[in-house]
Amino acid sequence: MGVLRSDPTLRRSGIACLVLFGLFIVFAGMAPLAEGTTAFGKVAGDSDRQVVQHLEGGIIDEILVEEGDSVEAGQPLMILRDVAATSGRERAAIDQAENAASIARLRALSAGAADPDLDRVDFSGVPAEAKAEIVQRHRDLFFQQRRKVDADVGVLETRRAGLAASVRNRQAEIDGNARQLAIVRADLADKRGLLREQLVTRSEVTGLEREEARLSAELGRLNTARAADTAEMADLSEQIAQARAQFSETVAADLVEEFARQSELEARRTSVEDVVERNVISAPMAGAVLNLRYRTAGGVVTPGEPILEIVPEGEGLVATVEIRPSDIEDIFRGQKVRARLAGIDSWRSPSIEGEVTRVSADLKTSADGSYSFYEARIRMDAGERAQIDAKIVPGMPVEAFLESGRKRTILDYFFEPLTSILRRGARS
Repeated sequence: MGVLRSDPTLRRSGIACLVLFGLFIVFAGMAPLAEGTTAFGKVAGDSDRQVVQHLEGGIIDEILVEEGDSVEAGQPLMILRDVAATSGRERAAIDQAENAASIARLRALSAGAADPDLDRVDFSGVPAEAKAEIVQRHRDLFFQQRRKVDADVGVLETRRAGLAASVRNRQAEIDGNARQLAIVRADLADKRGLLREQLVTRSEVTGLEREEARLSAELGRLNTARAADTAEMADLSEQIAQARAQFSETVAADLVEEFARQSELEARRTSVEDVVERNVISAPMAGAVLNLRYRTAGGVVTPGEPILEIVPEGEGLVATVEIRPSDIEDIFRGQKVRARLAGIDSWRSPSIEGEVTRVSADLKTSADGSYSFYEARIRMDAGERAQIDAKIVPGMPVEAFLESGRKRTILDYFFEPLTSILRRGARS
């Protein structure tokens, strides 16, 4: 103490130390420090990256993008040339138009229309030459079928008309013979009376009796012939009805068959159209083109092989960190995070802000089985990611500080071991 009193310099140094120590105690007791959890992990692979492939493959006709281009969802990226698919689409369109024309023709035949209504047939995708051929063929077939059934029925109707005329003629003969027979019978009755009075000869009466017998026989023959003609007319009418019914049944059966083919052809055309539409490869989402594997037209795309990748733009850096089980109560979704890429020099890797986007629901075990942990997924701000002057690859180590939101002073941290011992002692 004497030395301190005798040496002013030493005394001032001691006072300065006491003041600084006091200021430190005041600072340590009042300055709040953020409380949180430190965790370590690594940069995760970008799970949002999407690989673009093609199911059937084909020859590249045109490449519409370059490496690094920004694209929108649905934007065409590449056009493939598939001659078989294009030809198949045209063939499917022709077959479907052929089917629709058949249905229109058969409906017109069934309804007894004078002309098939082919104007409503869908000829989309059908070449003009093929369309004209289909229309002409079905018109010709319509009139050919109409002429055939009309000819078959016409022959029968002609025969029936002839028989009707024959029946009318025979009826006229029957009427004439009946009148003659009535006259002969009246004359015969008179002659027989006169014969009894012997006013006429027997030969006159016999002659009238022979005439009566002849007329009766002729009248019977005419009635029989008329009945036969009438029966044949009825049979011809039935044949005409059967011919028309058979034609209608054939048309109806063909119509059912065409309707059955219609569903099959529609499904086939839809399938072919789908293949052709897939020849235009479009972006499944908005982003940047990455790892474009083809550069020139004429290349062959193998079925199922990656063509390029789309990486979402404006997305932050993603990392996964391991949380100690004792710290899990302080970890929650949306929690603010300060992270640093430990694999990059500190001067090139500033602290990056982010937040917790997911926390595993249960414990996970390390690869060697030596410890357990909870996994937290962190997404860091895309704007701050751009400040990092280094290439970031999956697997790069990350050090993260997950803020709990609570504040503590330095003295709280300093005295916590002592207060913990006192609490345990009090419980004991």
